[in-house]
Amino acid sequence: MNKKIFVCDDNLVILEALVLILRMTDAMVVAESKSAKALNYIINEKPVIFICDLQMPGLNGEGLIRQIRAHNELNDLFILCISASYDARDIAINSGADYFLAKPFEINELLAVVNCVLVAGTC
Repeated sequence: MNKKIFVCDDNLVILEALVLILRMTDAMVVAESKSAKALNYIINEKPVIFICDLQMPGLNGEGLIRQIRAHNELNDLFILCISASYDARDIAINSGADYFLAKPFEINELLAVVNCVLVAGTC
């Protein structure tokens, strides 16, 4: 199991639920509730997939995605953004996310996207 999924959401209930769901894949799942710590982890550990919320205190998901996309060595990182905000899809895609799911989302849709990326490298 050398593929990693990194999840960042400030809502601990959602974060725990995502971890439980993602453990159904064959990837290692790592979670963080503080967005300020996410970039360093991503740079050092190079996960295959990064899943983040848009609405987080301090460094929000949009800013975090933009920081990630500013690093050329992270170009292959697949970013899946999740949010319940009204205009979140546009914000996520315009900031550099590869895919967006509106909260609440279907577990099967999340797993389909994640498994597609784990197998094919993109979706």
